[in-house]
Amino acid sequence: MKDIAVIIPSFNDESVLRHCLDALSLQSFRERTEIIVSLDGGEPLSNEIASKADKVIHCKHKGPASARNKGWRGAGPDVKYILFTDSDCRPESDWVEVIVEKLEAGADGVKGTYSFGGLKVIQRLAQVEFEERYIILGKRKTIDLVDTYSAGFRREALEAVDGFDESFPYPDHEDVDLSYRMVAKGMKLVFESFALVEHVHRDTWYKYFRMKISRGRWRMKVIRRFPEKAGSDSYTPVCLKLQILLCSLLLPAIVLSFFHPVSIIYWIALYLWTSIPLFTVSLRTDQGMAFIIPLFALWRGAALLSGMLWGIFSRRKAEK
Repeated sequence: MKDIAVIIPSFNDESVLRHCLDALSLQSFRERTEIIVSLDGGEPLSNEIASKADKVIHCKHKGPASARNKGWRGAGPDVKYILFTDSDCRPESDWVEVIVEKLEAGADGVKGTYSFGGLKVIQRLAQVEFEERYIILGKRKTIDLVDTYSAGFRREALEAVDGFDESFPYPDHEDVDLSYRMVAKGMKLVFESFALVEHVHRDTWYKYFRMKISRGRWRMKVIRRFPEKAGSDSYTPVCLKLQILLCSLLLPAIVLSFFHPVSIIYWIALYLWTSIPLFTVSLRTDQGMAFIIPLFALWRGAALLSGMLWGIFSRRKAEK
């Protein structure tokens, strides 16, 4: 009996989807698992790739939130546990087993981790960023975010919140919104560091910057719904919030430095101070990246601030 389903949303990405499906075919719980590819429009799969899945669901092109909903709702009637990963991820062979054990133990949702993100400098820095968040999450008994690159939920939990909000058209913050709605209903979300998937992180600084702009933009939509999360959540480091604030003060600090040169020195000192936690994590996980951390943190903070401003002012413009 297949009581587990793994849902992979897909849009014109056969080259990476192949590797994802190959990894899922090697799962220790394969006999219990239904593998479902949910096509978000785009080109149909070749017979070779489609044969690697147990089911292929065809959807209109509305974004991954919609495709995931079609996928989990199309799972077999005996399926109790719904797992999600992305087409550009390669789960470890015990990934399904590790997540399902947590769900069987009483969790409503389980968040896993990236084990690897690539060898380029920006990919290694992005992985350090994730490692900092995993350390934070690992100290908590419950969390408030399960993101869908490595995720599992009880089917009844998804049904209780009616799945993903399909008004999120891009792969950005639809899982945050889902998680916050689950927590608001008293559901238990937990972190599992051994639910590992490999991934290819953004491979240029420009692509990373664009991705973080999008994160900041859609974050604002979620914060409008859950304003209490603006100040506190289980996933965002405090120093990152301070860095975004400092980025907003950079231009005033530069202007002020023409009259009081020490002001820009204070700004730099504060920014370096906020980079210490991520620098420390880099020393533990990828020492070669440690001394690039301040530059990386500034790049990240500027991108997130830009996205947040976009999210705020685009909303105001739409309301006029």
